[in-house]
Amino acid sequence: MDHSRFHITSKQLIFIIIGTQISAGVLSLPRLVAGEAAQHAWISVLVGAVPSFLAIALICYLYSRFNDPDFVNVSKRLFGRYLGSTLMLVFITYAVYFESIAVRVFAEITSVYMLPTTPKWAIVLILIIAAVYAISLGGQVIGRINEILFYLILFDLVIISIPVLTDGEILNLYPLTEIDYLGVLKGAIPTSFAYSGVEVLIVFYALTGRRDEVFKAAIIGQTIVVVVYLLAVLAALSVFGIDSIATIFWPILTLLKVPDLTVIERLEFFFLVLLGGLGVRPTLNLGLAASYSFLRVFDLDFKKYYVPVVIILGVIMFIIAMQPENILEAYSRAYYGGYAFWAIALGYPLLYHLASLIREGGIKNEPSESA
Repeated sequence: MDHSRFHITSKQLIFIIIGTQISAGVLSLPRLVAGEAAQHAWISVLVGAVPSFLAIALICYLYSRFNDPDFVNVSKRLFGRYLGSTLMLVFITYAVYFESIAVRVFAEITSVYMLPTTPKWAIVLILIIAAVYAISLGGQVIGRINEILFYLILFDLVIISIPVLTDGEILNLYPLTEIDYLGVLKGAIPTSFAYSGVEVLIVFYALTGRRDEVFKAAIIGQTIVVVVYLLAVLAALSVFGIDSIATIFWPILTLLKVPDLTVIERLEFFFLVLLGGLGVRPTLNLGLAASYSFLRVFDLDFKKYYVPVVIILGVIMFIIAMQPENILEAYSRAYYGGYAFWAIALGYPLLYHLASLIREGGIKNEPSESA
């Protein structure tokens, strides 16, 4: 196997962590959070990030106990060949399902705002073909794509700041006291789902060249995501207030319709063009993690089977993405998929830690399987 094709730098890991989390979900996040936490939704954004930071710590500490911190090797060494393979197949199934729904959600938004007369299956197919091609090129290419597309976020933040400067009201964020702690905790649930994607660290940890920098890189990436979500929620709250925001399906897009600018009349269209690159990143990153893990589970030759597996993955993604009948069902599936995120991002590391404690006795000195 050509390891260099899949190796990434710690810097690229930062962008992959960011890219897997920030996607179309940010467009509706202010509505979901403010509906529970009102003007204190920004606190829910911070609280909701706790599970993701905890997942990073658990994953990095787990792998630091092994000489060869590869997901496949660790799974088989802790749980045996069959149970370990089953756990990995569950992860692969989760990754494929999650990336498929992410494609469908973004296709729905694209259909509403940009391509209303284009069949949804055509939009989904184009997105998946682009993703399959990129995934087939390997981890290094995926890392570079995430790095390049990251800078679009900066332009998006600039665009979002325009309506805040022209129509924002700081009074919409008051009162800062009298916090409804129960509401904040309820708002933290959908926010924590918006951080789904950090679990790709389970696979990308072993693909990162400088493993001593993985924890730092993951924390930096996660912190940037928190800042972006925080700015998005504060921007929507300052313009709409808690009474209006609950009635707007995609507050961030509606936010861009507010300014009356003669130079750029449709800010939301410009925003979506930029978001187009961002919308496919979860599919790229999860698709690579799923394809790579599948070949490692069954010990298949990468040169011979990697591209065919990626193509088959694309077909499965298309089938799953076309299952929801409408945008509401797509969002419903994405929401309940958030609980699966908890099971994978937190449940897997905790289960693996438990297994390693049971088998305590010099794990680092055990011989590891060759990749």
